[in-house]
Amino acid sequence: MRTPGSKRNAARRRVLPAGILDAMREPAAVLDTSLRILNAGPAFCRFWGRSPDQTEGRRLDELTEQLSAPTLNEILAPLLESSAGPDQETPEVAFDLSGSPPMRMSARRIDAEGNAPGFILLTLADPADGGRTATVTGNEDERRFRILADAAFEGIAFTRRGTFVDLNDRLARMLGYRRDELIGSPVADCVALEDRSRVTAFMAEGRLEPYEHLALRKDGTTFPVQIRVRTSIIDGRETRIAAIRDITERKKAEEALALTQFTIDRASLGCSWIRRDGRFFYVNDYICRSLGYSQQELLQMSVMDIDPGFDMQVWDDYWTLLLRDNVRTFETTHQRKDGTTFPVEITANYVAFGGMDYSCAFSTDISERKRAQETLLRSQFSIDRASDAIFWMGREGDFLYVNDQACRSLGYTREELMGLHLWDIDPHFPKDRWAIQWQEMMVAGNRIFETIHRRKDGTDFPVEVSSNHIMYNKTEHHHVAFVRDISYRKQAEAEHSKLEAQLYQAQKMESIGRLAGGVAHDFNNMLGVILGYADLMKADLAADHPLLRKVLEIEKAANHSRDITTQLLAFSRKQVVSPQVLNLNVRIRDLQETLARLIGEDIDLQVFTGNGLWTVKFDPIQIEQILINLAVNARDAMPAGGKLTIETVNTRIDDAYCREHAGFIPGDFVRLSMSDNGSGMEPETLAHVFEPFFTTKEVGKGTGLGLATVYGIVKQGGGFINAYSEPGQGTTFTIYLPREDGGGAIIAQSDECPMAAGTETVLLVEDDEMVRMMTRAMLERIGYTVQAVSTPEAALALFEGDGLTVDLLMTDVVMPVMNGKQLRDRIAAIRPEVKTLFMSGYTANVIVQHGVLDEGVHFIQKPFSMDHLARMVRQALM
Repeated sequence: MRTPGSKRNAARRRVLPAGILDAMREPAAVLDTSLRILNAGPAFCRFWGRSPDQTEGRRLDELTEQLSAPTLNEILAPLLESSAGPDQETPEVAFDLSGSPPMRMSARRIDAEGNAPGFILLTLADPADGGRTATVTGNEDERRFRILADAAFEGIAFTRRGTFVDLNDRLARMLGYRRDELIGSPVADCVALEDRSRVTAFMAEGRLEPYEHLALRKDGTTFPVQIRVRTSIIDGRETRIAAIRDITERKKAEEALALTQFTIDRASLGCSWIRRDGRFFYVNDYICRSLGYSQQELLQMSVMDIDPGFDMQVWDDYWTLLLRDNVRTFETTHQRKDGTTFPVEITANYVAFGGMDYSCAFSTDISERKRAQETLLRSQFSIDRASDAIFWMGREGDFLYVNDQACRSLGYTREELMGLHLWDIDPHFPKDRWAIQWQEMMVAGNRIFETIHRRKDGTDFPVEVSSNHIMYNKTEHHHVAFVRDISYRKQAEAEHSKLEAQLYQAQKMESIGRLAGGVAHDFNNMLGVILGYADLMKADLAADHPLLRKVLEIEKAANHSRDITTQLLAFSRKQVVSPQVLNLNVRIRDLQETLARLIGEDIDLQVFTGNGLWTVKFDPIQIEQILINLAVNARDAMPAGGKLTIETVNTRIDDAYCREHAGFIPGDFVRLSMSDNGSGMEPETLAHVFEPFFTTKEVGKGTGLGLATVYGIVKQGGGFINAYSEPGQGTTFTIYLPREDGGGAIIAQSDECPMAAGTETVLLVEDDEMVRMMTRAMLERIGYTVQAVSTPEAALALFEGDGLTVDLLMTDVVMPVMNGKQLRDRIAAIRPEVKTLFMSGYTANVIVQHGVLDEGVHFIQKPFSMDHLARMVRQALM
C-alpha cells in the first residue's frame, strides 16, 4: 500500500524532472489548473512555514488568508481560460503577506500534451532583490523542463561527469555564450584558472554545501559566483543540478564595508561603541594606541575602567542625557594602562542598531589645547601688569574685564569697575550713542581716537584709545580698548596746536576767500554777459516771437547758476555732516525731478510714499547722495531701459527678527526701498556688493565706491541696509533709518508680546534653504503645522496626492521654472478653498508692476519679523 508521501513523490516525478525545485533558491511550486499544489520546492515550504506534506495537495488559497480564491482566480484568469496559449505570462502582481515583507508573484502556463490539462509554475520573489516570478505548466517533456530552468532567478546548469548537459538562458548570458556553445563542453572551462583545481575537486567529490569561486566569461573576464548543487536521477542517470548566482554586487558591498572599517580603525581620533551597561562593544586602533591597551583587552573593559571621573551613577546620568539629547559633547580625563592620564574631548551620539542601544563616542586628545590655555593664563598675568589700561566691553557697554592699570588710573577697585559702563567713565560718550558705536565698530573692526576719562574723584584726564572689535570663542563679540593717559603729551601739544590752528585758519580762509572771490568774479562776469544779452534780445523780440520763450529759459538758467556763487562763498563751513530732522517723503519729492533726469527718459521712475511717515535725523546732503548713488547703480543695471521704484514706509524691528539677522537692533525705523527690474545679480555677486572697490563693470566704467559709500553713510547714521536680487528679476535695496523721536530705542516686549497665533496647516514653498528653515521655525513657533518644500513641483505633488489637508499656501513669488502665481493657479484648480500668502524680497508694488501678481493679494515682503508674519498669515486665513 502506498503512503501519502509516496503518492506525492510519484506526482512530482510525473510533473518535473527530480531535483529542479530543490535546487532553486526562490520559493517555487507547480500547480494544476484548479490551483492545487502538485509540487513545492523547499524554499516555497519554508516561506509558508510548512512541511512538504502540509503544502502539497492543498489549494494555494488554503495557505494564507491574504490570498483568497476570488483574488487568485482574478489574477490568474488569463492562464486558467481554456483558450490561453502556451508560455502565456501574467503581469507581475505585488501583494503583502502578514508578518512578511512585500513579495512579488508572477505566473506562466504550459499546456500539456494532447487534451491533458496544463500546469502552472508559481514563483515568489522579494522586489528589493529585483527578482521576477514565473509560472509554467509542466509535463514530462523537455520543453517544460527548460521553461522551469529559465524562470529561475539564478543560472541553472545540468552536468554529468563535469560536462554541461544543459543550462538555462540566464546562465548562458551570464557567461557570455549561447546555450548550444556550452552544452557538451567541460564545466572547468567556465572557471577562472586560479579556482579551477579547487572547483574540479568539489565536483569530483559531489560537494553539496554552497561554495564560491571566480567564473570565467567567454571574453576572458571573471566575476564571483556562489554555487549550490543538488544530485538527481534524470533519465536513469545521475545528474548534478547547480544553481549559480552572480555575487558581484555583494562582493562590492563587502569590499566597501571593509574599506569603511579600515578607515575608521585608522582614523586620527578615537571611535568607540559602548553598550548600555558601559562596556565597550567596539574600539578603533586610535583608542588602543592612546590608552596602551590591545583591542581584546579593551573589549573586556568598561568606561569606568579608563575614566576616573565615571562611576555607575555618573554613567546612568550620562545615559539619561544622551537619550534626551541624542548628542553630547564634554571634556573628561582618560587613564592609560600605565596609570598616566590625559584630557580628552568627547562627542557622543546615541545609536540604535540591531535592536540594541549604543553610545557611539568620538574622542580627541586635547593635551595641546590645554597647554595653550596655560600659555593664555600666563599672557593674562602679563596683561594685568601692563602699563596701559585694558578694558573688555560687552554688547551692553558693560566692563567684562579690566586690568590693574585701568583700576589705578581711574581710582576704582576691579569689582567696582566691572559694575560700571563705558559712559560712567567717559563724559563725552552718552549712553544712547552706544548702540551706534557697537554697530560702527562691527563694521570698522578697529579705531584709534582720543577722548576724556573721569576718575572716581570726579577729575578728568585725556586718553588715547585703541579700540578693537573682536570675536572671542567664535561666538562672543567684544570691544577691547587699550587706553593710554596722554596728559603730559597734551600739555606739550596745546601751545603748538594753538599757534598751528591760528595759522591754518588764516591760510584756509585766505585760500577759500581767494577761490570764492576768483570764481565769483569770473563767473559773475560771464553771467552778466549772458543776462545782458538776454535782456537785449527780450527788448528786440515781440511778445509773440517764437524765440522769446527760449531766451526766457536762458535767463532762468543764468539766474539759477548765479546762486552757485553763494554756495561757493559758504564752502568754509566746519561740519561736513549736518544732521537735521527731516521727512524722507519731502526730500524724495524735492529730488524726484533730478533723479528722473539722472536715470534718463528710457527708465520709468515711480514713487510710492508712505502715509504718516516718521521723521529721521539725518544730513539731507547725505540723503541726496544715497538716492543718487542707488539711482545711478539701478540705471547701469538697465542699459535698455526699465522701471525704477522708490518706496517709503514705517516699520518696527523686534527682538525675534534681530535674533535671526545679525547686525540689526530692535526699534522703530523708516524703511526706504529702491527697486529696479534690471539684470539682477547672482548670489556670489550679491555677497560682495557693499565691499569697497568691488564692481562688475568693465575697466573705466566704475570705481566700486558707490554702494560702499551708501553702506558707510547708512551705518554712520545708525541705520541698516540690505539687498535682495535674483538673476533676470532685478534688485531691491532696502534702508532702515532710525525714527527721530524714538531713536531706534529697544522695544521692551519681545517673546512675551502677544501675537496672532493659529493652529492651521501651512504649505511653505521656498527655494532658499536657509529662508525656508527660518520661516518654518517662525510658523511653528506661532503654532501652525508646517509642510515645507523647496520647489513648486514638490508642492503640486503633495496636492495631487491623497490625505494632505492644507489651509494656507505660503509661497515665494520668484522661483525657477514656475513662479508663485502660476503655482497658486495650479493649486486653485485642485483645491479652490486653499488661501494664499505670497512673499518676496521685492516690494509689493514692484511685484505688481512686474505683472506677476494682481493688486490686493495677500503679500509679505522679505525680510519680515515673526510678529509681522503672524499678522499677515492670520489676515490671509480670514
